[in-house]
Amino acid sequence: MREDIAPIFSKDFVDVKIDEAMVGFEELIGTLGGRGNGFPWLVILRPDGSTIIDSNDPDQGNIGSPRAEWEIEHWNVMMRASTERITDDEIEYMGKTWAEDRPGGESNLLP
Repeated sequence: MREDIAPIFSKDFVDVKIDEAMVGFEELIGTLGGRGNGFPWLVILRPDGSTIIDSNDPDQGNIGSPRAEWEIEHWNVMMRASTERITDDEIEYMGKTWAEDRPGGESNLLP
């Protein structure tokens, strides 16, 4: 995660990475609903382990590491559905950083 994003993200989230080599990976990813979605696949959970939202856009599929406009928009939907302390401006900033990280650094998101 980019150094400028980590402090924003950590206002509401604990970032946990799950790797295919981990014992119990298949069972866990299946329980969370991520099997067959490709990687990276993201899920935001409540403290009780239930899902708030995941990175599967209902129309287009898994956003992975968002680069396309629709992927970044779903990232923003994910953030808005699950944040309490992260502001709308910070959500927009995070979305713009995904666009900036595209090959060539091009961003055509609206200001």
